[in-house]
Amino acid sequence: MPITAFLHTHVLVVILFLLLFLAKALLLFLGKHDTLNKVRSSTKILDMVFGTLILVSGGFLTYKYNGPLPTWLLVKMGLVLVAIPIAIVGIKRHSKVLTAVGVLTFLYVYGVAETKSLNMSPAQPEVAETMPTSVEKPQPKASEPAAVNPILSQLEGTQLNNTKAIYTQLCATCHGPDGQKGLSGASNLQRSTLSVEERKAVIANGRGLMPGFGSQLSEQEQEALAQFTTMLK
Repeated sequence: MPITAFLHTHVLVVILFLLLFLAKALLLFLGKHDTLNKVRSSTKILDMVFGTLILVSGGFLTYKYNGPLPTWLLVKMGLVLVAIPIAIVGIKRHSKVLTAVGVLTFLYVYGVAETKSLNMSPAQPEVAETMPTSVEKPQPKASEPAAVNPILSQLEGTQLNNTKAIYTQLCATCHGPDGQKGLSGASNLQRSTLSVEERKAVIANGRGLMPGFGSQLSEQEQEALAQFTTMLK
């Protein structure tokens, strides 16, 4: 199973687990203990399956993560490991306090996962890392025409349509047609300040939970796709 499909499966299981848990929590807070006991009894196996899938899929995605694990992801993992048993015990013992802690923790974890931020603030634009240097780059003379990117000049007609098709197939699910969807923490391509070359490197090698497509796309396709992402509006 491709990692993208695995990621979406993980998100789906998490959402289903949350909905089921929130339904039980609502019954508990409303004092519907008999109904809660019936629901809990009929969903024991489902709870075990969901919990196991969350831990297994989350562990696999962590293993496949490109680069060092960010702080928000480490905190998220720790909270999930704590929240699942708290939620189960809270529902089992009809403890409103433990259940409330579980609800708040799960909602916080979900927010952190979607924003990739511990304070759940919108992700900041990607900024390319630069190395300090004392050597200034020579500025082009006023009489010299600016260099034309051959890919940019050719990105029209058939090639533009082909690049759009590649973007739709490989990128739009997470990034959206305009680059701003941000599904499962995907970067906002309109706000990113990465250069074309840096975008090309990410396309080829992947980053975070994004897989690399270097083995699927030619050099020209990678560069055209990188250039195309700078044109999204």
